[in-house]
Amino acid sequence: LAMRDMEIRGAGDILGAQQSGHITDVGFDLYTRLLNSAVRRRKAERRGETLPLEPLEDTLIDLPLAAYVPTDYVPDAGLRLRLYRRMATLDTMAEIDEMAAELADRFGAIPDPVDNLLYQLRVKSLAMKAGVPAVVTEAGQIRIKMAEDWQMDRFHMQRFLGNEVRVSRTAVWLSREMSTHEWQVVLVQVLEKLQRQREERAQTERGRISD
Repeated sequence: LAMRDMEIRGAGDILGAQQSGHITDVGFDLYTRLLNSAVRRRKAERRGETLPLEPLEDTLIDLPLAAYVPTDYVPDAGLRLRLYRRMATLDTMAEIDEMAAELADRFGAIPDPVDNLLYQLRVKSLAMKAGVPAVVTEAGQIRIKMAEDWQMDRFHMQRFLGNEVRVSRTAVWLSREMSTHEWQVVLVQVLEKLQRQREERAQTERGRISD
């Protein structure tokens, strides 16, 4: 996983979609987490240290989107790597919007794969605020995995989220029969609703404690 060294030594363009395809294979979110972990471990090795394996952070985003920085948009491999690592640290919508503006200013109009990257970052930000541990593709559908401690009344949740999704005991499912644009819009709307409900629950709990 010493990807930075591979890039420098000429083992192939690991940061583009037309070469080894690492990002396409594992998804941007998991890729950047593995990459950050690999870079930290490589630096530690150079200092003569050995780091323990780190658990990956909870929120996982794996969507059926071509999400990467094209080589014809940012030709320099080292710069693409730095951009990926910066993107992986973005948490808020404001930070993501600032990144989008910076990319457009530095490199020109944002191509679809980069726009998909930014979309996934926005989904991750919403998922974290909603307490959702994972948004993944499963059985040809988009699955919003609910936290284990989520107290879910399925009937109420189904009414709350609407007919465009299906609520099961542990997840909310979006049909992939919708167009890409349609499910992208619905996914954001669902996560926003889940975030609001989580905030309302937290406020109710605080009220009970204060009483």
